[in-house]
Amino acid sequence: MATASTPGPVIAGGRSHLLRVLVLPAACAAVAVVVAAFVGHLQIGLLLAAGVALGAVNGLLMEAATARLTPDAAPTRKVIVKSSLGRLGLITFVALAIAFFARPDGWLLLLGLAGYQLLSLAAALGAAAKEARVG
Repeated sequence: MATASTPGPVIAGGRSHLLRVLVLPAACAAVAVVVAAFVGHLQIGLLLAAGVALGAVNGLLMEAATARLTPDAAPTRKVIVKSSLGRLGLITFVALAIAFFARPDGWLLLLGLAGYQLLSLAAALGAAAKEARVG
């Protein structure tokens, strides 16, 4: 199966894409901290926000790795897998370390990380739907 060769990086979302990747999760994290502080559980809100922040770091690292891929270079599967496993291993290690040291509520950091993934998926689906409507 051949793909059309396009100049430049594979992904070129630009400023609006980065805003979607960062602004929505940052707003959700801020709401989590404010609501948790309001009900007297600031640590829970901070752990959720830290999970969202770790997810955002993962998303930005993924965007940077994807932007380095060019159609001309034709990266091998091994290079892509190695890059992904390294990034995900680092994020997982940091998340589990924070969750361990923040016991008994540390698991909420993992919930925040999963929440970021859902927000990221929703943003990507929204962008895809918009692109499908535009043509």
